Amino acid sequence: MNKIINSTVRFSIADSDYYFKKIMIKSLLDNPFYMLLNDCNNGHELINRIYRRQEDVFVIELFMPVLSGLEAIKIIRKNNTETPIITYSGIYQEDIAEILSEIPNVYYCQKNSLIIRDIIKGMTKADSFDYIKYTEQWKQQPLSVQEYMTRQKNSQDELSPAEIQLMKFCYEGFSNKEIGEQLNLSTRTIDTYINRLTEKLGLKTKLHLIRFCVENGYYNSSM
Repeated sequence: MNKIINSTVRFSIADSDYYFKKIMIKSLLDNPFYMLLNDCNNGHELINRIYRRQEDVFVIELFMPVLSGLEAIKIIRKNNTETPIITYSGIYQEDIAEILSEIPNVYYCQKNSLIIRDIIKGMTKADSFDYIKYTEQWKQQPLSVQEYMTRQKNSQDELSPAEIQLMKFCYEGFSNKEIGEQLNLSTRTIDTYINRLTEKLGLKTKLHLIRFCVENGYYNSSM
């Protein structure tokens, strides 16, 4: 990592994907030493809110309406070359990576809340993250990323309407008992169904299932 920051991290985030951003902020604020300064929906909002250099790190989606993340990064860098910027996209893009490589203190990664969190942790003295190794894997594996997304899509294609509805109940915060009451099923049966669904998707817990629901857009499904 190029820059070491204190364990207390003040961050601003700009992302047009409301639900991914919500997960990202919650993930970061689980650390009591992290503080959210600005929560923005696009690059224009972010640029208009950063009056002083208060941030320890920026978290910026690359592709947003009104003003893209890439353009916002360029504007920030005109007056601030030091504050680290983490930016991300769904799939590695060589042309974007080349542009970003010429901008100082920018970390380009996959759109994944755990990776982004780990990169920020790696900027503190208390933790480490081998960003160089990660970057080599990230830039050399566009096909692997595509294969992963294809596997995920295939898993999603195989989901039944009932499984999608069950996942949406979890996202909406229903307990297993409350889901059972909605579907006229026992809590034990719901436990079994959720365990089967997480196993089918290669996930570990109900929380991972909720994250999967959000990151793949099922919360907005008409099913």
